[in-house]
Amino acid sequence: MPVGSDNDILDDDEEASMSSANPSEIDPFDSVYSNIPDITHILKLAENCKHCKARKFESETGGFCCCNGQIQLKHPEPIPELMRLWSSMDADSRHFRENIRFSNGHFAFTTL
Repeated sequence: MPVGSDNDILDDDEEASMSSANPSEIDPFDSVYSNIPDITHILKLAENCKHCKARKFESETGGFCCCNGQIQLKHPEPIPELMRLWSSMDADSRHFRENIRFSNGHFAFTTL
């Protein structure tokens, strides 16, 4: 048969059955899949702070976030330029909204 005929093309099922037929071949992804844990650990829910509504961990001491209401944090004002980009319909604003995931990914490190 000439090269490039229909018999030269394997579908996914044929490839999988052919690769499992030879157990001496090592799957390069076996080490990745062997490290997947059987169970996941989820933190137990803890009551939010009564004063500032901060989410707390199970064993976190009371008053760690706002000293039991003694500290009042000021809510920051929105940045005018960001508000314009988010709410306007000009070309810059449309470009910003269409690429917001890209921007967020590139600036995510600034919170560390």
